[in-house]
Amino acid sequence: MKTEPKNPDDFYKQKLTLLNLKAGDILTFEGEDNDLISSLIMKLTNSKVTHGALYFQDSPVQALADAGTTGLHAHEIADKETSRRAYVCRLTQPGSSDFFSDAEILPVMQAAKIYLDENLPYPYSDLLLLAMILVYKDISGVSIKQHVIIGILKIVSAEIKKLIDEKVHEGKHTMVCSSFVYQCYLDASKKDDRLKIALDNADIRGIRQANNVKTLFDLYAEHAAEYNFSENAFSVQENSGKEEKLEDLLKEALQDTDSEHVMLLKNNFLSNAIEDFLKTLLKFFGYTFSSIKELIENARELQSMFVTPNDLCFNIENAQKIGFVNLDRTSENLPSDKITTKYNINL
Repeated sequence: MKTEPKNPDDFYKQKLTLLNLKAGDILTFEGEDNDLISSLIMKLTNSKVTHGALYFQDSPVQALADAGTTGLHAHEIADKETSRRAYVCRLTQPGSSDFFSDAEILPVMQAAKIYLDENLPYPYSDLLLLAMILVYKDISGVSIKQHVIIGILKIVSAEIKKLIDEKVHEGKHTMVCSSFVYQCYLDASKKDDRLKIALDNADIRGIRQANNVKTLFDLYAEHAAEYNFSENAFSVQENSGKEEKLEDLLKEALQDTDSEHVMLLKNNFLSNAIEDFLKTLLKFFGYTFSSIKELIENARELQSMFVTPNDLCFNIENAQKIGFVNLDRTSENLPSDKITTKYNINL
């Protein structure tokens, strides 16, 4: 039986202002019920948060850094009561409740600055996160039909292919919002291993239950193995099935009920959609592969780095839940002259 999602307000009780935030604070934003993609992310992750970000700087202006609709950028922010609620957690030192000093957290901010300077592309923001959750997360407890999954994956794959053809990402490594936060800390941990985010029972790492439930990725990998990783195993007619609009697919996914649940079974149409998405995703993220077996190995590596906003909100072992703040973006892309220079490093 599906449990009620945790309410962040039960864990993040202290109301904060921007003055309470410190560089390196991990932010997770509440989902938006009036947005179809946000609503489906909440349904699939059984969560009330759908976006992750990093509090970036106090001066010359207060800003956060995240992967948004226009790419990975810093954004000037203000504390505004009517704005979207962000939940704030802060990494603690091993074996204590003490926080890291600004000097100790500096490698995290330097890692973030490197990614910001690369102007990393991040297409269709929440839509890419949604597709990765569909493929990589255990969704066996959610009622969602195969044709909906196939339709969403096809649409996301087509949009990413456009960006590949336009070469807007060439030579750059792309990541989704919550994975960006995790990656900054992971990069910093190479200088100070205390800075690695430790995830407990995370959405991806904790999917192996007693009943051995599998993700769609596992289902595809098993199906590929049965065909000895043949390149042509899942080829289907190019125009098979009707073309469906994303909005209609999202609405149907949200309207599904447990009584209408359709078990996810191996078939060529589903495996073809998953394989095409993985090929496109890995190419966009800068991975190379020469066989289906290598594709699966790389996709599994990417899966191990995939972190959901729900993970950042609830599943970090070595962090303290500080409180919440209502944040409003006052810029979409912070100009370079408003970004602090103290995070610059000589490479």
